[in-house]
Amino acid sequence: MDCRSPPACIFLIIVFLTAFAGCTTPVSAPPGTAEKAIPAEMETVSHTTAIPVTSITDQLAAVRSDSAIWKEAYRMFLTMKSTEYVHPPYMIDEAAGIYRFDCLGFVDHVLMNANPVGYTAIGKGVNPSIESYAGYFNKLDTVKPDVAGWTRVTHPIDLRPGDICLWLTPGTLDAGHMWIIAGDPMINPKRSSEVLVRIFDSSIAHSDDSRTGSAYKTGLGSGILGMMVDGEGNPIGLYWEGGVSTAAGEKATTIVCGRLDH
Repeated sequence: MDCRSPPACIFLIIVFLTAFAGCTTPVSAPPGTAEKAIPAEMETVSHTTAIPVTSITDQLAAVRSDSAIWKEAYRMFLTMKSTEYVHPPYMIDEAAGIYRFDCLGFVDHVLMNANPVGYTAIGKGVNPSIESYAGYFNKLDTVKPDVAGWTRVTHPIDLRPGDICLWLTPGTLDAGHMWIIAGDPMINPKRSSEVLVRIFDSSIAHSDDSRTGSAYKTGLGSGILGMMVDGEGNPIGLYWEGGVSTAAGEKATTIVCGRLDH
């Protein structure tokens, strides 16, 4: 880093330390209740993508989905008054529109409200970890729903609003991230190995993100994530700022998605 401007360098150091602070489960956190949402790859990038034709609000309002998961995540996004990315204990006040949780807490809350049966199937009666979701999704059939209504989605280009995706570092309970698909995916016209998808999550900003310029820099929001795919369309990595990141991150991970049929 060229520290010709000390105040700017200090600001960048604070931002980086804040982002990486979420990458380690607090020692005091009960198993299965915390996760590490901030990715390892957080390089400085040049934001060169074109300005979206429509606003984020308009993009989301144009989505047509029967998914109860998408509808619940969208409801929370619309009614949110205050939000922050935090590990347990969470603070959720629906009436006041306060949502303070990590990415796992966000997905849990949406799924508990949208489909309690589907949520219970994953945790088997206890609060699931990201590893629980990954193990459950990996065992699903891609065509026939299980008894709770879940199927696995193998290709990012086939994702639909309301699907749940995650990445998980092997051998860990919660070193990873979770998100809910908020819009229809598309292939990046400038990088065919990247599928761009608008998502809901609780984290720091992605590209074209509602948290950019907001009073709430972390927490519940919607942005564009890039999912790196191989020649057969399988997910092999992520671009945290979809369409903008210059290098892929999270390649040595499990990346898997599930869909709850209604």
